[in-house]
Amino acid sequence: MHSRRNALLLLHLTVFLWGFTGIFGKLIQQGTAHLVYTRIVIAMAGLAFGALVLRRSLSPRTPDLKHYLATSVIILLHWITFYGSIKVSTASIAAACLSTSTVFTALLEPIWFKRRVLVSEVVLGIVVIAALVLIFGLETQHRLGILIGVVSALLSAWFNIINAMLVKRGEPVRISFYEMGGAAALIGIYLWATNDLPPPLWELPASDIGWHLLLGLICTSFAFVAGILVMRQLTPFTVMLTVNLEPIYTILIALLIWGSEEKMRGGSYLGIALIIACLFVNGWLQRRRPAAEVVEPDPLAQG
Repeated sequence: MHSRRNALLLLHLTVFLWGFTGIFGKLIQQGTAHLVYTRIVIAMAGLAFGALVLRRSLSPRTPDLKHYLATSVIILLHWITFYGSIKVSTASIAAACLSTSTVFTALLEPIWFKRRVLVSEVVLGIVVIAALVLIFGLETQHRLGILIGVVSALLSAWFNIINAMLVKRGEPVRISFYEMGGAAALIGIYLWATNDLPPPLWELPASDIGWHLLLGLICTSFAFVAGILVMRQLTPFTVMLTVNLEPIYTILIALLIWGSEEKMRGGSYLGIALIIACLFVNGWLQRRRPAAEVVEPDPLAQG
């Protein structure tokens, strides 16, 4: 019981930190590709240091290495679409679109875990979608940003489900390091091939350096490992439903910083209330379900 409660507390801290990723993404002056590449490199350095301090092995000798690298592609695409959504719309819209990850998780998780679809998960996911509509209405001027943001949410649900299986037999720091490494290699090769590598961190404006360090070390290195670690105690759907607090944090912080530029419509507050209500309902449903479910077979074990 205490382990699950601690996992929930850690998850909520992690989601709060993730709430700043959209804010930093808007504050940093770099373009999307440069921003993502710099974030990943800093995060990898933070993970390597953390592994040294915590005495965690980063040895590539694991049968799951190919799964870590394959997942890195999904993570990279998630970050590119997330920050791309911010650049073409607003930080609030990009973050709120992540709420749709709940629906995608409810549909994808039963496929990966070979279990039946739970009606409650689908219903809660639909309520979250309704809340998203309430928050932003028909934002015609931001349709492209919303579309890109929803794609980002699909990718987020996908790699979180995969990580929920990987963490059952792997070390979170090592999983995170190689997923970051694969993403860094991919985007690095692309930027090198297009002769568009970003300048070194120390050549950036002082404000960008500060935002990058916070984004890479706190919101990525620490939060990414914590986000994987909690999956040893919590289901992917619980994790993704709690992640729906991320847009709420982002929206509130964005309002404090940019004011009317990020201002929401009146119905948005009802949408926020619906999302919070879903979290409480899910927590109640989780207490009523069996403490553990047998997951057979493991899709990753099949190659």
